Amino acid sequence: MILDFIKEQLHLSSPLGLFLILAVGVAWLWLRPASRAPRRYLLALVIGYGFLTTPAGASLLVGALSHGIPRVMTREDARGADTVVVLGGGVVTAAVGDDIGGTLTGSSLLRALEAARVFKLIGGRLLIASAGIPRPDLQLLPESEMLRDALVRNGVAPSAIVEESASRTTREQALAIGPVLRAHHVERFVLVTSPTHMRRSLAAFRAAGLDPVPSMAPARSERLPPPPLVLPNGDSLWLSDDALYECAAWVYYWSRGWVNNR
Repeated sequence: MILDFIKEQLHLSSPLGLFLILAVGVAWLWLRPASRAPRRYLLALVIGYGFLTTPAGASLLVGALSHGIPRVMTREDARGADTVVVLGGGVVTAAVGDDIGGTLTGSSLLRALEAARVFKLIGGRLLIASAGIPRPDLQLLPESEMLRDALVRNGVAPSAIVEESASRTTREQALAIGPVLRAHHVERFVLVTSPTHMRRSLAAFRAAGLDPVPSMAPARSERLPPPPLVLPNGDSLWLSDDALYECAAWVYYWSRGWVNNR
């Protein structure tokens, strides 16, 4: 429960998180009106927050997390893999009466499109869509269902898709994928996820005894013009938020012995 609260509320784009860090500065200034320290704190907060909401700031964080990780651009890059595993990155679900529906978030959609691209590029045999319901109080359908729909719309045969819908975390995905791969006699596979998530995912899968070939989904749509580098926008705030979360998640996974960074 505590971890869920931290993940949901104490992050860069959370209203509660922003309120708390502003409240600290305001209370500090009220208690020490003659001190320069609270003014410096508030100034640093404004500058730092502003920078992280720009494409330049977001690109700096995302690039630091994904530096050196390749993307599959040719069949040779896949090193003989005939299977693709795509990890979910979030959905939005809703219910009206007895009807339930859902849609992928932007990150999940980019992952699905990258998985479809790689699958068709390598002439894949199997595509595993991995994502369940991490928060039953917030999510009504397993993400694997919506990943499957997006994959089919983009040219992947339904018969080639296997859904893994029990996992709730990256750690659980790493443990759940192994039995699925063995059941389908898969020796090598390409792992698809977002740039911020890839390094932790690779380390978690390796700790589970697997050796995936990475292929990062793009952080933004490739056919839309990029926003100005210094203009704050919501997408950049979300990317920076995700990158900072991944840094914290890496530390947590490392402390639990759930990563192998070879």
